[in-house]
Amino acid sequence: LLLETGVYAMATYVDANSDGPYRSPKGAQIASGKIPTLKHGFKLDEKIMREQMILAQRGIVDQTTNNILLDLLFNSLDKLIGGNYNSLAYQRHQAVSTGKLELLDANNPQGIQNITFDFKVPAANVTTLAGNYRWWTDAAYTTEGSSSNPLADLVALIKAAEDAYAPFAALEVSKRGFTRAMGHSKMLISIGYLYNPLAANDTAAANVARQLSTEQMRQILSNKLGVEIRIIDKLVAPERYDKATKKIVTPTMSAFDEDAWVLVPDGELGTIKAVQPIVMQDPAARLALFDGGRTLITQTFNAKQKVQYVESEMSVLCVPNRVTQMFYLNIK
Repeated sequence: LLLETGVYAMATYVDANSDGPYRSPKGAQIASGKIPTLKHGFKLDEKIMREQMILAQRGIVDQTTNNILLDLLFNSLDKLIGGNYNSLAYQRHQAVSTGKLELLDANNPQGIQNITFDFKVPAANVTTLAGNYRWWTDAAYTTEGSSSNPLADLVALIKAAEDAYAPFAALEVSKRGFTRAMGHSKMLISIGYLYNPLAANDTAAANVARQLSTEQMRQILSNKLGVEIRIIDKLVAPERYDKATKKIVTPTMSAFDEDAWVLVPDGELGTIKAVQPIVMQDPAARLALFDGGRTLITQTFNAKQKVQYVESEMSVLCVPNRVTQMFYLNIK
């Protein structure tokens, strides 16, 4: 299993001249064909410093004022860069699992919305189940389609790719999507018979499958399909204001579409298109470039108000260039 942990709030897509939102301790209009700009930042003010100093005075943290400030700056910058990486991971996984990147309230609540970057996956490469052939017919994944047959659908996906002479190397699926599929009653029966062809009946086969680990089920299914199954365990968290609780929240969600199974080719699937940030020389600011010049970090001060700002900006887009070799099964 591919495991990634430590969820930082993703950066926000904004207009090139707009501020990004400040994270708790600066949205965007994009013309067709342009690279989106992502920004976010931290505001370190007197209140935050005093809170940290009180903790130090009470012995909760053993630091000098200077070290407290350094740690705040380091942790803030680490979260901004980590959020940028999460944004890139989300772009990649959305591009692969849906063939597009959509900016919506769910993933960009503080920025621009209803914008789609479509990477033009051929319609012939996409199979979307309908009616009772869907693995589940309700939003809660409690009602299985009466005509659903997960294993047969996956076998058909492999055959479609082979008939098109697609050089696929792996079948990618989200962790939640895989776990959910392994609990489907007909998948349990199929896995059970694959593990023990002599199972007395469907009930016995399903009971056999329930005793298997996730890794065992993955390997059995992989052997049957003849392709590596790559489970994507990546969570992201957009930061938003919850009106009900009047608090900043960062709800987590899967970066990879949970209803998609995607055959992908070996090697690189595309490129990261980036625009070097414009740097305006400001004697009152400290500037630094990160990731080979792709990310601009800016630190500015307001001595009178005792506030300093740490901001991150990058204009990037993960663009797949092998979409004609990718094949999709959308299970509902």
